[in-house]
Amino acid sequence: MLGRLRRLVNEVAPSTIGRALHRAGVTPNEITYAGLALSALAPLVVWLRALYLLPVIILLAGLMDVLDGAVARAANRTTPFGSYLDSVTDRVSDVLLFLAMAMAGVNQYITMVALAFSLIVSYSRAKGELLNVKMEGIGVAERGDRLIILFIMSILLLFRLRLVNDALMALIATLAAVTVVQRSLRVSRALAK
Repeated sequence: MLGRLRRLVNEVAPSTIGRALHRAGVTPNEITYAGLALSALAPLVVWLRALYLLPVIILLAGLMDVLDGAVARAANRTTPFGSYLDSVTDRVSDVLLFLAMAMAGVNQYITMVALAFSLIVSYSRAKGELLNVKMEGIGVAERGDRLIILFIMSILLLFRLRLVNDALMALIATLAAVTVVQRSLRVSRALAK
């Protein structure tokens, strides 16, 4: 779903926003750390019962995930460590966002399953690419898609729609599981050639 949008952003952002941030002296790793810091605020705002801030945090954390790559490409500073840092902080951010949802009252068991499959989606991409299989855009629910659903859920938390949020979390778990299967099939077919 977001694959096309990400490609569009990757074409436009480096030449506009990425260059502007680079000229301002902002580094890709600083943006990556900012995204992680924003995600770390998610459980805190839930604990403080300031749920109205959660959608803003999720939106800004997702934006940082797009901008760090845009600045890296605009500055011609894509590095293996930057890629590693981005991947690791994305996983930590995922854990923090799912933790915030569980703390906010979304079914904890469903949330644990959704988080587990989300992490396996990321692992399947990393392992596939380690085997030289192109994995970007493979699957129905990449990280950006899951973040959009979490963003919608964070808004619904304000209206105390717990059953709807439980259903959306189950949707994340299901889509992530399907994505793991799709990526596994992609790797299997690529390696069979």
